[in-house]
Amino acid sequence: MKILILAHKMPYPPKDGGSIVTLNYAKEFARLGCDVTILAMNTYKRKFDVEKIPGELRKMIKFYAVDVDTKIKPLYLLVNLFQDVTYHIWRYGSSEKFKNLLIQILRNNKFDIIQIEGLYLAPYLKVIRENSTAKVILRSHNVEHEIIERYAEWERSFFKKHWLLIQSKRLRKYEFKVLNQFDGIVAITERDANIFRENGCKIPIHVAPAGIEVENYKPDFENIDLNSLFFIGALDWFPNQQGLEWFLKNVWLNVHKRFPDLKFYIAGRNPHLWRFSTRVKEFPNVELVGEVKDAREFMKSKGIMIVPILSGGGIRVKIIEAIAMGKIVVTTAIGAEGIPNCEAILIANTHDEFIEQIIFALKKLKSQNVIDIRNFVQSNFNIENLAEGVVNFYKNLISN
Repeated sequence: MKILILAHKMPYPPKDGGSIVTLNYAKEFARLGCDVTILAMNTYKRKFDVEKIPGELRKMIKFYAVDVDTKIKPLYLLVNLFQDVTYHIWRYGSSEKFKNLLIQILRNNKFDIIQIEGLYLAPYLKVIRENSTAKVILRSHNVEHEIIERYAEWERSFFKKHWLLIQSKRLRKYEFKVLNQFDGIVAITERDANIFRENGCKIPIHVAPAGIEVENYKPDFENIDLNSLFFIGALDWFPNQQGLEWFLKNVWLNVHKRFPDLKFYIAGRNPHLWRFSTRVKEFPNVELVGEVKDAREFMKSKGIMIVPILSGGGIRVKIIEAIAMGKIVVTTAIGAEGIPNCEAILIANTHDEFIEQIIFALKKLKSQNVIDIRNFVQSNFNIENLAEGVVNFYKNLISN
């Protein structure tokens, strides 16, 4: 089976949830005997030279990249209010350079499956249909309009809130309209799949959550700072920025009063794009680590994971990675979306609940049932089984 994957950001190096999902599935497709090609956008946030991707990985997967300007332009934000197009779709769906290279690749290859990573590349469907007979799949990582909807709920600025509400309504209309133009959908959660069906989606849907290579995530209780909390995630992504600011202001100071020696470490790329980052030093025992060389080693060395997500969608890959390493995670109901009930994941939706769950987690930390939790991850998020399910879904689509 010959598969072309289109991505709106370069999945290597796999440092954020979306990139981890894209690359893990692509590698497993290749291991299952598929011929895999990735065409990705190199953006100002995510840019990587294809030639620097490890040779072993380039033997498994063919990589192509196109520089695309996705910087937010304030003037166009204003002009967009008087247009019909959704700003987020325009940012990624209007690149002539990306379209031209896509056409070239399609004309030089006969693909069986073209997998589009996320809604923002849906505008290239027309070009694909004109140049290929492949089955086209939407690999949905979120219900996209929900992210902006939830963002708007928490926004304090009247004008920004109004703009976001306009965008979420436009994106909702576009999202549900375009779904049936694909040949199939691979959703990240059953919840997302149900939302698509409830809003008129008639095409086949397969659910495949974020998958990891479980054997690469081993607990290490010898070199760990038990007296610590940690967060790791992209610090240029609004839901992470919003959640961390809320946690620091509403939860951390109360936790610090009860546990004055407890430390909170914040790791993630592009902290300079988080406006509140300059104020982190005002909070006692909080360290803004920034981007770390090895996310797994960082996570191994710390105690309890905090994921204070108030908006966003899809599934949190870092939570799956953390529990695979024997960590306890305290997060919101939104943060735990897409993950079945697990004793290692403690739900907290208010500041009082966060404080209670952190106290409980600190007591439970040394008695965590690691074997059962790793079996849970193996059963639900093992990439080998998940990728095989997707390939079988694709085979059925092709045969039909």
